[in-house]
Amino acid sequence: MDFMTYFKQLKSNEIKQVTLINGDESYLIDNLTKYIADNFLLQAYLDFNLTIIDGIMDIDSIESIAMTLPFFDEKRIILFQNSGLLKAIKDEQEEKLINFINQLPEHLIVIFVETELDKRKKIYKQISKIADLVTVDRLSRQELVKWCAKRFKLYNKEVDLHVINFLIEMVNYLEPEADKNLYDMDNTIRMLAGISGQVTESVIRQYVDIPIEHNIFKMMDAMSSKHISDALTILTQIISNGEAEIKVFYMINQQYRNIYKTKLLLEAGHSSQTIASKLDIHPFVAKKAGGFASHFTVKQLIEIISVLEEVDIAMKSSGIKPLLLIEKAFFQIGNIA
Repeated sequence: MDFMTYFKQLKSNEIKQVTLINGDESYLIDNLTKYIADNFLLQAYLDFNLTIIDGIMDIDSIESIAMTLPFFDEKRIILFQNSGLLKAIKDEQEEKLINFINQLPEHLIVIFVETELDKRKKIYKQISKIADLVTVDRLSRQELVKWCAKRFKLYNKEVDLHVINFLIEMVNYLEPEADKNLYDMDNTIRMLAGISGQVTESVIRQYVDIPIEHNIFKMMDAMSSKHISDALTILTQIISNGEAEIKVFYMINQQYRNIYKTKLLLEAGHSSQTIASKLDIHPFVAKKAGGFASHFTVKQLIEIISVLEEVDIAMKSSGIKPLLLIEKAFFQIGNIA
């Protein structure tokens, strides 16, 4: 079950005695558990009737908590918050936990929020038979645009949709390797909403730290399409953001080497997932490299790597400014037929 389906179920005041929540988006998961606590327990006695367990605890102790009657309420909730019980629990304790889950008192609601699961374990198999299994994935682009618009509205700021889309690109939430979540998005939106005047692309560029990886990929896109002037503009932007020229060159060099290796592996019939494993890179990076590889022949990539090797040597020995060497390399790469 996905986040929205489960949330609609909760809004209808429906909740099973056991729920297992798993997924990547901690912001949404935290909001789910808060909604449950706020709507299925009396707030005046919340501290007495909500127990949060965030580590492996002896099952006898858990049973003792569970058997305690609610304090001036109808329900008691035990929330296992990344406790590790569904991955690391040992045999005897696992059997006790299974028995506990099968014989819950009527007043008790049990919620597992676990990022790490071992689906081979008996406890997981048992829970999956009786519980609501909820997966909270990262938002899609369409969902994220709507979410951002609502957050800006909450902070009393009207923002155009094209600006929201630009912000999403800059924060890099949608890229799997970026490790961004909705807490990061919310903090950025709150900061932008507090700035006087209209939120524009220029304001976002001024106040939001742009991940270098994002700009490197944009630069590689421009280079692959032989839009050298666009690539130079992005390069200037990266350097003006304070990144060292040598670091930027290293990342460019690394990207082209990944593209070359990916090109060879693709032509040998390997999938992007296999390539990611063989090159020890993130699957997203492998997929990107595969896309870039389609713009070049193997011969062209060998020539490009040769150009970059010359730049590497010149940076270490010539005394010429690194930025000038990188710019010269861009024009050389653009002229490779």
